Amino acid sequence: MKKTFTFLLFSVFIFSCDVLEPDPQTSLPTATALVDAGSAQGVLSGIYSSMQDQDYYGSYYVLTPDLLADNSVYEGFYDSQQELDKKVVPINNLWITNCWVDIYEVINSANFLISKLAEIEASDRILGEALTLRALAYFDLLRIFGEHYNLDSAYGLPLLLEPIPNNDFNEIPDLSRSSVSETYGQIIKDLDQAIPLLSGTSTTGTFSEWGALSLRARVNLYRKNYQGAFDDANKVITEGGFSLESSLESIYNTTDKTSESIFEVEYNDQDQSSFNTNLIRRDEFNADASLVEFFQDGDNRSGLLTVRSGKNKSAKYPSGGNDNNAKVLRLAEIYLIRSEAAVFKDNNHNAGISDLNILRERAGLPAIESLQSHDAYIDALLYERRAELNFEGHRFFDLVRLDKSGEILELEDFRKILPIPKEELQVSEALTQNPGYPTE
Repeated sequence: MKKTFTFLLFSVFIFSCDVLEPDPQTSLPTATALVDAGSAQGVLSGIYSSMQDQDYYGSYYVLTPDLLADNSVYEGFYDSQQELDKKVVPINNLWITNCWVDIYEVINSANFLISKLAEIEASDRILGEALTLRALAYFDLLRIFGEHYNLDSAYGLPLLLEPIPNNDFNEIPDLSRSSVSETYGQIIKDLDQAIPLLSGTSTTGTFSEWGALSLRARVNLYRKNYQGAFDDANKVITEGGFSLESSLESIYNTTDKTSESIFEVEYNDQDQSSFNTNLIRRDEFNADASLVEFFQDGDNRSGLLTVRSGKNKSAKYPSGGNDNNAKVLRLAEIYLIRSEAAVFKDNNHNAGISDLNILRERAGLPAIESLQSHDAYIDALLYERRAELNFEGHRFFDLVRLDKSGEILELEDFRKILPIPKEELQVSEALTQNPGYPTE
């Protein structure tokens, strides 16, 4: 575990984002500042602000899975993104280093808040949100750095569950890696505790009961608990009060929440993302030619690809003010989760067709009447997931977990995950590298 974080956890900077209540403070200088519900809310707001970082939900964590897959190509000048695009990532890649640190910052901030809430009077909601944020952070780390697709793998994550003692980063415990199963177990434990604490909440810019349920549905799908994934997704669809927008364009041509928004990391003209900069204003993350040619005739989702200055572009984050939200969880994905879970839990390749057809109808495509095999269902599922969720942070993970990365990306097996960053290995004797990657 890294001993030289480049931040001070308890000097939590609170950015002026409308959704983060109470009114933003400049900092929380020490642990002793967390003494009541108001200061606890301030620390919670700081955790959401940490998620806005460019290397996390501010841009790169969302865009990198498409770069690693076949939805995006990188035509900029940064070596780290070029390496990701080539799918041969060295252990000193700058993005993986920043990603590891930034997400563990979120985890450590959540640990601090969770530990202090036992000592003060604050609403259950604050604890529920903190637990859900920690669960999301660990899940996001696992998908990048752990063998999330193999429940028997020893290559999970170091589980840091207590705040760093005395705010001294030299005292971070030298943790070894937990197994994939143990890592999933901690994620689910946090979500199981969080969901009842969030009962009755329905916010979009912070985690609500429905956001936590949706996240648990996604996690259960990845860990092959298909009945759990189906039940959670079904509850969100039938009881959550969400509805699909009439067109996909209406989700993105606004900086406000929509009827299918479940959880978004929010931005405004003060707290800006870099989606528009990376995707539209500069020739960096462009649409791969295979994505442009991929759509079936009549699929109106192809309209979210455009051409500017001779480059194929995604038009999903159009705001020139860089105040587009990161779409972390929305209803369309929950339909896709319910579809996949229905097929796998019952071993019936036609069980998930109706949910695919809901999205196909919105896209202007004819319904699928029946499928002839499990493989045919996987092809249909991957089509819908690629058409619906491109440039939203899913494609690479989908191909890996459905065992299609070798076939479609011609990816060597060990490159299904990225290496543990070099400097993390240098400062931790207990931390082991992922198979296939060098240690120095």
